[in-house]
Amino acid sequence: MSPSTKRTLAVALATVLTAAGCGFVNSDDEDAGASGKVSAFVSTEQQLGLSSLHPKFEQSAGVTFDLTAAPTADLNEQLRVQLTSGTAADIFRVSPGLSSPVAVGVLGGQGELADLSTADWTKSMSADMRGLASVDDKVYGFPVGQNAIVMAYNKKVFAEAGVEPPRTWSELLTACDRLRAAGVVPISAGFTGGVYLQFWVYALAASLVYGPEADLNDRMLAGEVDFADHAAWTTTFEKFLALREYMTPQANGVSSDQSTADVAQGRAAMQLMVSSGLPALFDGSEGGAADFGVFALPATDDATETRLPVAPDFLAVNKNTNNLDQVNEFLDFLAEPANVKSYVETLGMLPALDVVDDAKLDSLEPVLSYVKDKRTTPFANYLWPNGDTQQRLLQSGQQLLADEIGIPDLLGQLDAEFDKGTP
Repeated sequence: MSPSTKRTLAVALATVLTAAGCGFVNSDDEDAGASGKVSAFVSTEQQLGLSSLHPKFEQSAGVTFDLTAAPTADLNEQLRVQLTSGTAADIFRVSPGLSSPVAVGVLGGQGELADLSTADWTKSMSADMRGLASVDDKVYGFPVGQNAIVMAYNKKVFAEAGVEPPRTWSELLTACDRLRAAGVVPISAGFTGGVYLQFWVYALAASLVYGPEADLNDRMLAGEVDFADHAAWTTTFEKFLALREYMTPQANGVSSDQSTADVAQGRAAMQLMVSSGLPALFDGSEGGAADFGVFALPATDDATETRLPVAPDFLAVNKNTNNLDQVNEFLDFLAEPANVKSYVETLGMLPALDVVDDAKLDSLEPVLSYVKDKRTTPFANYLWPNGDTQQRLLQSGQQLLADEIGIPDLLGQLDAEFDKGTP
C-alpha cells in the first residue's frame, strides 16, 4: 500500500468514524427493502477495498449502497449489540471460524446469518477457506481477501551479512548466526501484549502441526488428542524458544511499532508479521518496498514441508435482511475476477477466491507459490473452538518467553481453555 493509499485510508477512517459516531441506523429502516437501499457495516480496511467497487455496483444494479465502517475491535463490539437489538446492517464483517463472538461459526450456529451455499463463487473456495466460512457444511461467509504471516527482511542487511532468504530450519539458524556476527539483531521482536508473539506460534504450527495432520483440529475437538500430549505442539514451542537468543532483548517490553522501525532502519534484519503490516515497514525506509523481501518461515529441514499461514477476511449476510436478492447480487459482483483483483491490489492482500492469477502483488510475489500450490493453512486460532484459547496464548506466551512458566504449563493452560468448547 503506497503512502498515498495510506493517506486515503486515513481520510476514509475519519469519515466513517464520524458516521459511526452518529449511530448506525441503516437496518432499522422499515422501508429499506422497498427503497432498494443495501446497508453494510465493515472494517475500515474493507471500506478502502470496497471504495471503488460499491459505486460501480450502485450504478449497475440501481440500488443505494449505504456503507458504514469502524476499526475491527469497535465493529465487533457494536455488531453484537446491533444483532441483539435487530438493527444490524444487511451485510457486515465477521471473523473466521470460531475466533470471536462475531465469528462465522458462532453467528452461523446461532441462526443470525443467511445461508450462501448455493452461490457459484463458493465453488472457488479452498477446502480450508470453506471450513472457516461454514457451519454444518453450510457456507455463511464471503471471503474478500486473505492475509498471510510472512518473514519480512531488510535486503541490504541480508546482503551485507552474506545471507540469502532461508528455505529450511537449519538455514534459518545459520542465517541468524551470520547476522548476529555482522552486528545486527537477527530477528526483530516486539511482543508487548503478546499479539506479535502469537504469529510465531501460528507460523511454526502451520508446518509442524497442521501441515502433517490436516485433520488434527477435528481430532482435538473430538477429545482424541490435546495440546499437552501431542509432540508436535511441544516441538512448536521448543523451536520458538530456540530462536529467542536471536531476538530483540526483553522483547516482551518492546512494541511492534518499534520492532518494525528497527528492521526498516537496518538495526535488525527481519520481522515476522502479518502481510497487512508490510506498508508500515515500507514507509519506514527511504527506498520503500524495494528495500525489503519476504519469505515463509521454515520449521523443518525439508523445504517442501513449509506451509504459509493465511487468514481470510469475511463478509456475511444478515438472515433478517429485506434485501437478500440485492445482497446476493452484490456478492456475485465482488466475486467477479476483475473485482477480486481490484480489491486485493488495493489492500495488498492475497486473493481468497481461486478466480485470478494475475493480481499485481509485487511485495508478496515470493510466497504466491504457496497459495497456488495449496501449501497454506489457516491461522491456528481460527480453528480453535473459542477466543479464550487465543487470549491464553497471548498472556501465557509472554510468561513462557520470560521463563516464568514452562512449555508443559503453557500447553496445559491452552487445553483448559480449548476444552471449554464454543460458548
